[in-house]
Amino acid sequence: MSETTPVEASEFPIIVTARHMDLTDSMRDYAEKRVRKMHYGYPRVMEVKVILDSQPHGHIAEIVVIGADNVTIEADTETQNLYEAIDLTMDKIERQMRKEKTRMLKQHGH
Repeated sequence: MSETTPVEASEFPIIVTARHMDLTDSMRDYAEKRVRKMHYGYPRVMEVKVILDSQPHGHIAEIVVIGADNVTIEADTETQNLYEAIDLTMDKIERQMRKEKTRMLKQHGH
């Protein structure tokens, strides 16, 4: 009989892609680190997609969180600094996750 180790709550795939620019290791590491620090309780995160885009007028960070129970949360931010765009987008995602948890708790009368 083989043993299975429990999966930690923070072990979910993070897919980081770049459009119109080269994705450096520091960008990938920063995005992954920022997503791993995400405070989540609901919905349970199944996968996170981070899309970084460079436009002539600024940088765009788009984050899509795919959660259990068919919950998908998306947010994007455009700023002149790519790292700032990632931070601001993560703030939006965390805010939406808190709202979703509150909505779920109200629905089930907790």
